[in-house]
Amino acid sequence: MNRSRVGLAVVAVAAVLAVSWALRATWHAAPHSGGDNAAYVALADALLDGRGYTEVWDPAAPPHTKYPPVFPLALAAAIGLGATTWGALKGVPLLFGLVALAGTVGWGWRRRGPLWGVLAALLTGWSAAFLHYAHYLLSDVPFLAFTVVALWLVERRRSDEWGEVVGAPPPRSEEGDAAPAAPGSVAVAAALGVAGLAWFTRSAGLPLLLAIGLWLVLSKRWRAAAAGAVVLGVPSVWWLLRARNAVGDGAYDREFWMVNPYQPELGEIGLFGLVPRAVENAMGYLGGHLPAALTGSGEGVALAGIAAGFLALIGWGRAVAREIGPAELFAPLYTALILVWPVVWSGDRFALPLVPLVIVYAGEALAWGVARFRADVAVPAMVTSVLVLLAVQGAGVAYAAGVSGDCRAAARVGGPWACSGMGMVQFTEAARWAGENVPEGSATLTRKPRIWYAMGGTPTRTYPFLADPDSLLAVAARAGATYVVLDGVAGQARLLAAAIAARPSAFCSVAGFGGAGGGLRTELLGILPSTGEAAVEGDQVTLAACPAAMRGSGAALTPYRSSMPIPILSSSPSP
Repeated sequence: MNRSRVGLAVVAVAAVLAVSWALRATWHAAPHSGGDNAAYVALADALLDGRGYTEVWDPAAPPHTKYPPVFPLALAAAIGLGATTWGALKGVPLLFGLVALAGTVGWGWRRRGPLWGVLAALLTGWSAAFLHYAHYLLSDVPFLAFTVVALWLVERRRSDEWGEVVGAPPPRSEEGDAAPAAPGSVAVAAALGVAGLAWFTRSAGLPLLLAIGLWLVLSKRWRAAAAGAVVLGVPSVWWLLRARNAVGDGAYDREFWMVNPYQPELGEIGLFGLVPRAVENAMGYLGGHLPAALTGSGEGVALAGIAAGFLALIGWGRAVAREIGPAELFAPLYTALILVWPVVWSGDRFALPLVPLVIVYAGEALAWGVARFRADVAVPAMVTSVLVLLAVQGAGVAYAAGVSGDCRAAARVGGPWACSGMGMVQFTEAARWAGENVPEGSATLTRKPRIWYAMGGTPTRTYPFLADPDSLLAVAARAGATYVVLDGVAGQARLLAAAIAARPSAFCSVAGFGGAGGGLRTELLGILPSTGEAAVEGDQVTLAACPAAMRGSGAALTPYRSSMPIPILSSSPSP
């Protein structure tokens, strides 16, 4: 074994150990405080129970059309194998994370050689976005895995280092120069299949399908392009047609045109409104989301993002000048998509699929730039750059490890939801209480319907974000809801409180959670039959107790622990 192979082996082992340590140090069993993770669990549970791909948390149980089914199917497989706690199910995105890193190694290896592949995977594995989303029941890391594996399968074998590692020389042209080897038919078919899985994991996977399809057309591989269009077109058309008649959580196409999907009263934008949205998003990604995805938050991250983005753009431009491959098509298509996405949705999670590409493109630009002026310092310059980025990332990893350690300590005392604050603890306790006490089939208006359902099993729908009692009662009537939760989870609760205060005779008190010593308190309220207009007497609103039939038995709950199954996955009722 020559010196280069020994060096590569040492770097590879060090990279594996570094990423393993980072994943372990930042792990905790707490679920994500957003509703997506609970939605995926509920969808997986519905599939296992034979209820179909439906929004089982909604009183009407409509077909689900917002999240494609691949990730819920993966969770369903894990649940079928016995994973029923939040922590156990986190093994699914973690496994996808390992696939993503392996795919990054393969893509970087084919593109520039094994050392590039290993270092790209190391820098991706230490990126803040990867470490964050690899520990939550979200589709971001599975989507990253499918993306880089698909790009790996159709990447040309360009590196002169290939033969040195595997014991065979790279392909040669008739002139004797190294010539990139085109992927074969099996690799192309596999890439199309994996790209299809990406598309059915996240709606944002469409640019990957388009990129590979366009590359096949540009390469005049007509049979593969036609076969891919037919095989993937049929399920894609089915999914798009299914989404047209969405009546539940809805599909992205309706929320896409809203100024802010969380504030529908702000209205919608037109086609020309996409331009200022794209500009605002571009500034946000370059100065915040991209550096946050690479290194985490902190001083100087904006500068790091601008530098990385600028270098990556140069590297991408040089790659396009040499040869347009699937990665060169995917990068601008995906970037264009996330730039026209609603600003409130923008964040490091959407930048995550670009992290390996930014690292490699920026590295290629840096190597080219340094070599132009002084070739003998190109390698030391690249090594220094990698070490500097690792040092910056290391500070982010250390911070994330500290946060995760605090979360683990809090979870040991207050359960997994303690990491998300007292408001979420009370909210989930109210959900569990309602699951045991309210009459069967009763529906509730809440701020986090999917978490409410996962933790209690009772149907629920989001209350309107308006300080208007008529709107609140109208939504309750359409949902058949007889309860509403005044929570301490999000700012929209102040609008709900104002609506309740404007017509207190329409509501009654069922149960309260927390509030000791005048602290935060979550209220489960009943919705009474309409009694007409009611005036508020004074500044203080006091609600009467609900009828006994609405209050249930009032059975107390034992504390919820990380080792306990998610309530809707439990084979026995909550205690």
